[in-house]
Amino acid sequence: MENRSTMFSSSECINWFALFLTESVAIVTVNLLSIIIFIKNSNLRTRAMYLVINLTVADIFVGGISSIFLFEILGTHCQIVNVGSNTAPEGNTTLFVFRWFPLTSLTSIAVISLDRMHATFRPFRHRNIKKWVYWVTIGAIWVFSAVMSTAMTLVSLRSGRQEPLPLYLWLTYCCLCLLVICVSYTSIAVRYWCAARPQHHGATSRQRKLTVTLLIMTIVSLLFWLPYLIFTFVILTGRRSLSFQQMMRVRFTLLLLFYTNSFVNPIIYTIRIPEFRKALIALFTCQKRQNAAIPLATR
Repeated sequence: MENRSTMFSSSECINWFALFLTESVAIVTVNLLSIIIFIKNSNLRTRAMYLVINLTVADIFVGGISSIFLFEILGTHCQIVNVGSNTAPEGNTTLFVFRWFPLTSLTSIAVISLDRMHATFRPFRHRNIKKWVYWVTIGAIWVFSAVMSTAMTLVSLRSGRQEPLPLYLWLTYCCLCLLVICVSYTSIAVRYWCAARPQHHGATSRQRKLTVTLLIMTIVSLLFWLPYLIFTFVILTGRRSLSFQQMMRVRFTLLLLFYTNSFVNPIIYTIRIPEFRKALIALFTCQKRQNAAIPLATR
């Protein structure tokens, strides 16, 4: 049995709380700014961006709500709160939320990769997709992620927190999403770079640029996700030589990296999408000419 009685010192607890709180506020702030930009600029609310906007909404919840569970874990190890029982209703609720929103974010990234693959291999059919299809897809993402999170929480409730089965389910689902992402973008790469006669006219060029932007976003997301997934796999296989306290330090560090994924996406949009960058600058500069022109543009 591991010795779990050794808690973090007061100064270390303060540092962890400060780091997670700062990251949580940063995630909510940058993604809220992105939502405001999408709302204020109709040219950014294209069908191709619906799934990206949905991902932004999911990331807001990741930073604003899912982090509550992290604070409970920190509170436990800092002897502030006691969340050791998995039978408490509030414990089950926070565990559900902790899994739901990150799973929604990852599922959104996987669906975006499938959408990009469809746009690459069936560009004409993709342009004719109705808006309602995207709305149904977005609803399905949230419902399916909620079902998965509910199943994992129920398994946790039945087997107890110490049983590895819920982690196996979580890890399996994450790996399936990563497989979909890798296959989708690998197929896109083969299509673009191995095609005999690549096309570069207007619509195709814009789709290709958007696909590259979302590929960059996905690669960055994977870089932030993978360390925590690998750590979880190592814990499940029992291959560890660290003390419980050291393991928690590693876990918190990787969780900080894990949650950074929800922070960097708007930065990539700003760098890669000129319209988004201009809208962000206009949002802070509040140019009078633009404000005066808004009523004229309204139909």
